[in-house]
Amino acid sequence: MRKVLGVLEFTESLYCAADSLGKTTSISFAGIKGKLTLPSLPEFGENEAHPLNKPLLGPEPARTWKRGDELLYWGKPVSYPEVTASVELALLEFSLELDNYDASTQKIYNSSGEWLRIFEDYVKLITKQGTRNIVFSNDMPGNLELIFCEGAKFEPVSNNSSTYISVEMSSDDMSLHFDQYENAAKLASQFLQPGLQYRMLLESYGARKREDYRKAIIEAASALEVCLTMRIKEEFNAQGISFGEKLLQKFRMLGGRFELASLLGINLPDKDYKSLILNPRNNVIHRAEFPDKGLANQVINEVEELLYLLTPQLCEDGVIVQ
Repeated sequence: MRKVLGVLEFTESLYCAADSLGKTTSISFAGIKGKLTLPSLPEFGENEAHPLNKPLLGPEPARTWKRGDELLYWGKPVSYPEVTASVELALLEFSLELDNYDASTQKIYNSSGEWLRIFEDYVKLITKQGTRNIVFSNDMPGNLELIFCEGAKFEPVSNNSSTYISVEMSSDDMSLHFDQYENAAKLASQFLQPGLQYRMLLESYGARKREDYRKAIIEAASALEVCLTMRIKEEFNAQGISFGEKLLQKFRMLGGRFELASLLGINLPDKDYKSLILNPRNNVIHRAEFPDKGLANQVINEVEELLYLLTPQLCEDGVIVQ
């Protein structure tokens, strides 16, 4: 056997809880089993003066690895003393048979992109991290530079506009805990895609990050329509209803699905979903309205709650949201 180590760089830094740092979980790339290890917390002193300036420690086999003259940057703490951290890299370990060494390393390379995409999708669905912009500023690179001209004299005209920074905070714990880290790695290793409704929710998250709030609402509402349809079909089977497809044709679109769910006795939270979801969705589709971030957040939050209530499995094989 030959041991192969690899450095995996996340597309976006993982926001990790202390209980996941330094931990190892089993993974599989194209059927080749291995281990994934997150970096560890730095060694804090008893009265640490600058705890957030200390980088994370790489996993033991790679702790002294460098690029050029610099140690690999694995990430850093972002809160203290209740520690959370931003993780940039993780360590992969495989034990490969000598006879299949070359073929196995190529399989690992070829499957790594898809594995990482699925893993990061599940991290977003489980924790909600990386699903929205949290910092906004008007201090953006400009496309205009004014120049004062007088004869042969040219002088730049300064821009004295005030700069603001807006930070959107959440009281929810979005850090990745060890059980969630294990769950996401397990699903990615089985190459199990999220269910259709959750893939649509991910599209909604992406649109919100791009500040395309119209698309964010449309994708979220579509995800809910798929979710309600799935739950309604389950109820048809449970109640022995043989004419379910005719009912689905009669109660079409999202509003009809809500009505049919009520007729079947499917319990939903006691909320005015017409105002919270249906009207915003209809306005952006039929009236070409362009909503603001607040309305998009409202719709997405309500859709998230219903998806996790009605279809708590993240993938079609019945894996439950942790």
